[in-house]
Amino acid sequence: MPEFIVGNPLRKLARKHQYLQRLLWRVDFALVWLIATLAKRLPIDTASRFGEKVGAWIGPRLTSKTAIFRTNMATAFPELNDAELDQLVARAWGRVGRVMGEYPHLSTILNEPERMVIDIREPLETYANPGKPCVMVGAHQSNWEVVGSAMARMGIPNVSLYSPPTNPYLDRLLLDSRRALNCELLPRENSVRLLARALKQGQTAGMVMDRRVDAGEPIKFFGHDKLSTILPARLAQKFHCDLVPVQVERLQDARYRVTFHPPVHPTDTSVDGTAQAIDMIQQVHHLFEGWIRQQPQDWFCSKRLWAKVQRNQIKEAGSNPGVDSHAA
Repeated sequence: MPEFIVGNPLRKLARKHQYLQRLLWRVDFALVWLIATLAKRLPIDTASRFGEKVGAWIGPRLTSKTAIFRTNMATAFPELNDAELDQLVARAWGRVGRVMGEYPHLSTILNEPERMVIDIREPLETYANPGKPCVMVGAHQSNWEVVGSAMARMGIPNVSLYSPPTNPYLDRLLLDSRRALNCELLPRENSVRLLARALKQGQTAGMVMDRRVDAGEPIKFFGHDKLSTILPARLAQKFHCDLVPVQVERLQDARYRVTFHPPVHPTDTSVDGTAQAIDMIQQVHHLFEGWIRQQPQDWFCSKRLWAKVQRNQIKEAGSNPGVDSHAA
């Protein structure tokens, strides 16, 4: 979520003056609260479509976020021309709005069986014995929040990392909606100890991990190095549990397929643990690439993922057969 919505043009000034920052936070809260209240009073599918219209209207006006969206999409899809990129970014903003419109209805997605198809690609001990934890990873695609609901429906106790918005008023509002996920939410910062404790206690750990992590390892993503966390793989190694990629696909309106893919294992067990973890996350990245290519408009890539590169460099990399562009 952007730091400021209504006050986006004033963001630099607001960072210098706390009184302006707090004022803009309250204005944004009032706007989001109004949208969420209207969405809550609508049937869930109507709320989803309402959110899409709101997202398609507000999103492009957030010029800095739109520029990041466009840069990320251009890097991932160098074959698209400028008009196609503009169209894709506009559709993506609409899908972001759908997620917002569905937040007040997360309990409906959990409690109405027809809202969520659960597809298990390989039986694991965790599914038969929820007390045997695993580490589940996904991307910011479709409505990534429903992974927690899918695990709750399967009876798997879980904790999930989340990134609190900068605006504390919006954080409290979103946490109220997220209670319907039936999982414990841990702030992303300084969460390693809490995740380790949860796994020791038999809780499955869930993470959305397609964002850049400045302290991470450079791992290929759409043919370019992205600084990525290897924490999920390291936790899986430490606690001798499976690392399971989970895909969320929007089927129609607020209906989803949640696919639990086969676990990822290191290709070469003779190398050290860090090299094995990097290999495992590289495999996860390849999976993410394939999922995103299937539904690119559903990819929420509002944070800068790669180092700044020129558009012509992206196109050259995309046409170079030596560049790693594998998609699972």
